[in-house]
Amino acid sequence: MENNMDIIALTSVIIVLFIVFIIATVRELNTTSPTKFVGKEEGGPRAEMMRFIGKLFSDDRIDAGKKITFMNAVKPIIEDLPPEEEIKKE
Repeated sequence: MENNMDIIALTSVIIVLFIVFIIATVRELNTTSPTKFVGKEEGGPRAEMMRFIGKLFSDDRIDAGKKITFMNAVKPIIEDLPPEEEIKKE
C-alpha cells in the first residue's frame, strides 16, 4: 500500500503541473493572438548577397569595368543558390 501512495502522489503532482502548463499556454496564446505579426525585411544568404551587390553597384568610387568583372564572377554563385521557398520547406 505504501508503494501505491508514492505512485499516486507522484502522478497527482505531474497532473497538476501539466494542467498549470496548459492554462499558462492558453493564457499566453490569448494575450498574443490579437496582436498582428509584423514581418521583417527578407533574410537569408540570397537576400544578404543581393544587398551587398546593390551597395557595391551604388558606390560611384568603383569603376564600371570592375563592377562587370565582379558581377560575372558572382553570377554562377547566385544561380547555384536554392530559392528561398526550398530553404523554408526544409
